[in-house]
Amino acid sequence: MRISKMQKSRLKVARTLRFGFWLLGFGLLLSVTACNTLPVGYDQVRDRVTGTADTTLLLDTAASYSRYAPLGGSSLLYLGKDASYVSQIVLRFSILDTMSLDSITSFQLVLHQPDTLRTMSFVCRPCSSAWTESGVSWQMADSFDHWLTPGGDFLPEILATGTMAGDSAMFDFRYVEFDSALRAAIRNYGVGIFPQDTGIVAIHAGTSSNTAKAPRLRVTYTVKGKKTTRVINDAADASLIDTVATNSQPYDLLVGSGVAFRTWLAFNIDSIPPEATIAKADLRFKPGTKYRRTDTLVLGASRLTESFIQKGATARYESPPSAYARYIVPADSDTAVSIDIRSMVQLWTSRSDTTPNHGLLITASPEWSALFRFRIPRSGPDAPRLDIQYVLPPEDRFR
Repeated sequence: MRISKMQKSRLKVARTLRFGFWLLGFGLLLSVTACNTLPVGYDQVRDRVTGTADTTLLLDTAASYSRYAPLGGSSLLYLGKDASYVSQIVLRFSILDTMSLDSITSFQLVLHQPDTLRTMSFVCRPCSSAWTESGVSWQMADSFDHWLTPGGDFLPEILATGTMAGDSAMFDFRYVEFDSALRAAIRNYGVGIFPQDTGIVAIHAGTSSNTAKAPRLRVTYTVKGKKTTRVINDAADASLIDTVATNSQPYDLLVGSGVAFRTWLAFNIDSIPPEATIAKADLRFKPGTKYRRTDTLVLGASRLTESFIQKGATARYESPPSAYARYIVPADSDTAVSIDIRSMVQLWTSRSDTTPNHGLLITASPEWSALFRFRIPRSGPDAPRLDIQYVLPPEDRFR
C-alpha cells in the first residue's frame, strides 16, 4: 500500500516530536539521578557573590595623649611664638679647639629659610648642658635626662642677635673674645636660638635635602698673611617646641605635629569571621581643625603591638605607619578623612592568635611636619567609623 506525501510528512513530524520528548525526559532523569553539581567554577562565583557582606563599626573606645617627640630628624627647624606654641632651636657645631684664635678675623652664623617673605628677630646664647639630637625635646636633653629648665639650659651671654629675613642671613657670632671655658661650652654643648617676635618661621636643618642650606658658621682667618674662609656645618640641630595654650579639653581626641598629639582608636571586629577576606576597610571621620600652618595635613595610622588599656602612652606601635591619608583642610565642613586600614583588619581577623586587636594610633606624619592640630569627635555623625566589606570563601563542593 502506497503512502501519500501528506502521510509521510505527518509521520516525520510525529517521529521528531517523540524524539524530542524522549530527550527531554532523559535530561530530567540525569538532573535528578546523575548530576547535582554546577559546572566547575560557577558555584565559586555564585558563593562569592552571596558571601559578600558589608558592615559599619562604630567606635568602641578611644583616648588621646601628647608627648614631646624628639625633633632632631626634621628637615625644617621652627622658630617663633604665638598664642598656641613657642619654638626654639638648638644647634651644635664641630669647632676645632686647636683653631688659632689670633688669626681669626670673624665668626658668622648663617641661616637659610624656605619662605623668603617671613621675618623673625632672635637672640643666640650658649647651651650649658649636653643634649643629643635623637632625644632632645622641650622637656628632655636626651632620651634619659631632663633639662634643668624645660626648654633647655642656657648661659646668659649673648652670642648673636639679628632678624631672619629673605632666603639667607648672616649674623656676627661672638666666640673669639670669650674665655676658654665659655668657648669650650659652645664647642661641646652648642647654642640656642630664641625668638623675639610673634609668628613662626621655618629654617632649613642639617638633614635638609639641600645641605648647602644647613645652619653653619662662617669663619674667616689669615694664614701667612692670606685671608681664608672656612665653613663649619652644624653637627646636630633640633626644634624645641612647647604648647602655650592649646585651648583643649581633657577628653579631646587630638592629632597634631610639633608636640606630638596622638589619638588611639579601637573597634570591636569580633563579628567578622576569621576566614573572611577583607575587601575594604576604610576608617572615616570629620575632624575639626584647631590650628594649622599649612592647608595639607598628612596623617599616619599605626597598628598597636601592645595594649593601650594596660600601658597607656607607653604602649608600643608600628613605626613607620602602615597607612597614610592626605587631608586638605576644606573651606566647608563636608570633607572627611578616609584611611585605608584593610591590611590591619585582615591581620586582626585572620591572625588573632598572634596579632591581637589592640587598636591603632592616628598621628601626624611626620610628627615634625608644619605645625597643626585637629580634634576628632567622640560621638555623632562625624565621629570615627569603620566601613568594612569582606568576602567569605566558597563552600566545599564535595560535601
